Parts: sequence; C-alpha cells; structure tokens
Amino acid sequence: MERASGSSYQLLMRFPGMSFKLPDTFDKRRDEAAITKRMTQIRQEVAELLTRGWEVYTVDEVRVEHEAETRRMWLPRGRRTRLHVDRTRSARSFFGALSLTTKKMKIHPIEGNQNAEQVILAVARLGRETENEKIAVVLDNAGFHHAKAVTDLYEPGQALERIKPIHLPPYAPDHNPTEHVWNAAKTHISNIQQDTPEQTHSAFTKYITSRTFDYDFEHLPITPSEGNLV
Repeated sequence: MERASGSSYQLLMRFPGMSFKLPDTFDKRRDEAAITKRMTQIRQEVAELLTRGWEVYTVDEVRVEHEAETRRMWLPRGRRTRLHVDRTRSARSFFGALSLTTKKMKIHPIEGNQNAEQVILAVARLGRETENEKIAVVLDNAGFHHAKAVTDLYEPGQALERIKPIHLPPYAPDHNPTEHVWNAAKTHISNIQQDTPEQTHSAFTKYITSRTFDYDFEHLPITPSEGNLV
C-alpha cells in the first residue's frame, strides 16, 4: 500500500475505530541535565517576578495547516468507478502569548513567514496590549528570537525596553506552556474537517480564545500513553 500523505493512514485507522500517531522524534542534542538546571533557574526567576507584580507571558509561534479532503465520485453505468480526492494544502502561522496570571491566551496571525521582523511586531503589539509596565516573556531558542535586530530592542531607550526576555533551554519545547496550548487546539480540530483554510484557522483561534489554560512551569499537561500502531 502506498500513502499519499500522513493523513491517509489516519483516515484508514479511523474507519475501524483505531488511532494512529507517529512516534515523537528524539533529538540527540538534547541535554537533560542542562535542561533541568536551566528550568530550575527559570522557575525561580518567574516566581520572583510574579511576586513583584510583573506580567509574565510564555510565547511561541505555530504553523496551522489546512488539508482538504474533498472527495467526488462518479458512478456511470457500465464504467469503472472513479474517485477524485482534493489534497489542496495551505497554512498560516500565529503568534501566541499565554499569561501566567490570567491563564488566557493572546493570539495573532503572522503575515508571511516566522522571522525576526514578525517577532518584533508581535512582541511590540503584546506590549501595547498589556497595561502592566513590567512585562517578561519566556520564549524558546529559535534563531529569530536571538537575532540582533530583536535583542537590541530590549535595551533601555529602545522599542521593547519594557519587556524582559527569558530564554528556555535549547531543544526543550515541551517545557513551554504555550506549546501545550497549541497541541490542545490542534487535537481539538484534527478530526473536524473544515471546508476552507479560513474555517480551519478560525476554529483553531476560537478554541484558544474561548477558554483558560491552567499551565505553568510547575503544571504542564501530561500526554497519556496510547497503544498506537507504528
């Protein structure tokens, strides 16, 4: 059997009521000891900032894909049945910020690719929408988060001077609470086929903005183990 895409297997497994999930990848560059040490520092730093009245967000970017599964079938008498499947794909990226005080997410679409320019625009917008003068953002080690064009703006007198960046350890996205919000939203919409990309993206953002997420560095959701077929 040949598959057209990953969703082909998922569709086949869904018919008999089974589940299919590819195993998580393992990055050999991940240093668990270093991650544990750095996360201990981050927890202490964030706890102190919250005690002093700071607004602390965990931020991240995500790419949401829409893959059409439109099927059309003709059954002309005396001829072989033909099934046409539309596999059209489209995607859009979003910037999200989870408040560790309100447990609510701010989410905004990213125009174009995820890069330093879009990070600057998103973080600046986050600053404008936050009344608290003291803001910290916890973000991962994506290259565009460390770009000089971004880091220079956190300096006194610059556009993002109100905001204190705190970087997670390398290769540890599972320690970012916002990453778990993305996972929850993607799981929610994964089995609901939408007709258009706009409907898929709207369902994704509606799920996120309509609820709170009680995630922080001490309480992250645990994904239950499943007897997945591999």
